Amino acid sequence: MTELAPEVFQYFSRLIEEETGILYDVDNAYLLKNRLTDLAQGLGMQQVSELWRDVQSNGLSLAAKTMLFDLATNNETSFFRDRPFFDYFRRQVLERSQGAQRPLRIWCAAVSTGQEAYSLSMVLAELRAQGINLSYEILATDISPRVLKQASTGIYSQFEVQRGLPQGYAERYFRQEHSESSSLPVYRIHPDLRTAITFQRLNLLEAWPNLGLFDIVLCRNVLIYQSPDNKRRTIARLAQHMTVNAYLVLGDAESLAWLSESFNLEQQDGARIYRLKGPQLSP
Repeated sequence: MTELAPEVFQYFSRLIEEETGILYDVDNAYLLKNRLTDLAQGLGMQQVSELWRDVQSNGLSLAAKTMLFDLATNNETSFFRDRPFFDYFRRQVLERSQGAQRPLRIWCAAVSTGQEAYSLSMVLAELRAQGINLSYEILATDISPRVLKQASTGIYSQFEVQRGLPQGYAERYFRQEHSESSSLPVYRIHPDLRTAITFQRLNLLEAWPNLGLFDIVLCRNVLIYQSPDNKRRTIARLAQHMTVNAYLVLGDAESLAWLSESFNLEQQDGARIYRLKGPQLSP
């Protein structure tokens, strides 16, 4: 594959980092080349060189920027991804929250196509079937309008439904429907699981609206693509939106080491959870 010209790489890598925080360097330049090839073809062009000539002449349109940032974001996800966390969520976090006087508030940052939020909702539905009626609210955000559109509709392919769901969950929580664009069926999430989830576009690097405080924040597989400074800023801002002793969940390959001293790490049965420390008393 032909390498990107230095000026092309510099322009697009800087733009993506400034807007999304995602880093592209010499080690993953091939990924940026793939993203730009997809962008060019999505805009009706054949080559990245043609895209670059158009950018030099006309600039990058808002629609092209939106498509670029969508392509630059890793939207890999599945239902019950990193299963130990969901087991921990069921056994420990909800036990602590029983008897609460207010709804349990959960924020799924970078929710992609919604599987994470719906997995949490399924866990809560299972507990409700066992007589544990816990009120809850889930805020699900992402930078990409495309993935949020699918997440909000709650419609998934057979392949997506088969990835990660425990046995019997597809029958209990999805309705099979006919697809007009394919001979294969699609699966729509049960509306009861959708009602407690709010899907909203949000860029973690930009100003946040008044989100309130959360008991659990999931920001999984996001920081791994950020610079150390962006990681520190994001973690500090997340902490400001968390209740005392709230839980922060990162991806399996992510850590708060050298990034924040505001959390304690808790590990149990393969799950790694960061708990926000309480207010520090003056000596």
